[in-house]
Amino acid sequence: MQLLFKAKDLIYFIYFIYRSFRDAIQWLLENTIIKANPSLATQFSDAITLLTTLTVILLMMELISGAKKILAIIVAIGWALLIVSMAISIHG
Repeated sequence: MQLLFKAKDLIYFIYFIYRSFRDAIQWLLENTIIKANPSLATQFSDAITLLTTLTVILLMMELISGAKKILAIIVAIGWALLIVSMAISIHG
């Protein structure tokens, strides 16, 4: 089975996205907040990019975890309703 892309290509793509995001933040900092000392923009853009990436990963994990909890509640309610409806049908 031939894959459409290799793992190395995926890693390069993710790195390209990360680097582009970092460069955009650095440009934004250099041209707005840290205009007086642009060398600080590199330092802060690295930290902002890392923290933003970790925040996105955390939010994705929370959403997946929340979806699991909702699905578990729906399944539990479904089983309970099935058992109740079977009991009513048999005894009713």
